[in-house]
Amino acid sequence: MRTILSAVSVAAVLLTIAVPVQAQREVKHKGFWISFGVGGGWNTTENIAGESLVGGAGYLRLGGTPNERFLIGGEAIAWVREENNEVLVRGNSTFSLLFYPSYYGGFFLKGGVGAASVENITQAGNVTIVETDYGFGATFGAGFDVRFARNFYLTPGLDFLFQRIDDSENALLLITVGVTWH
Repeated sequence: MRTILSAVSVAAVLLTIAVPVQAQREVKHKGFWISFGVGGGWNTTENIAGESLVGGAGYLRLGGTPNERFLIGGEAIAWVREENNEVLVRGNSTFSLLFYPSYYGGFFLKGGVGAASVENITQAGNVTIVETDYGFGATFGAGFDVRFARNFYLTPGLDFLFQRIDDSENALLLITVGVTWH
């Protein structure tokens, strides 16, 4: 629980720092956009030992801009953990909508629905065993675009991933920092 609170604190500090910087420059959304980033996160669903797992995270988003306040597109977002020659990968691929409450601010809320996957990769000698399951996935989040060049933005974000695979539910909390081009 302490690590989750630490991550939320870091995200809050990043967003607080970004607000004064963002106020100096107008945010422009138009046409095609693409964003990618990396970070870390927690599989908040406890494992057999009663602990939540920490791992790396990354995303790729792209789409179009119907107007200054709404962006639509697709997102692939994943969480990865490696331990004892085993790799666990959880991810969502969703149709997503980003909403900017202000025409001039960089803060946004996002949501998406689509597919979820979980992949277990085990290395046993020279043999690699891959087990993959699919199900329903939903992603919700918030972020902030901080303009640092004409069409480029630094984008810290906080994402919550929900997965329902084979009658079991799983949740992940991810903190990322990315680059966005509009």
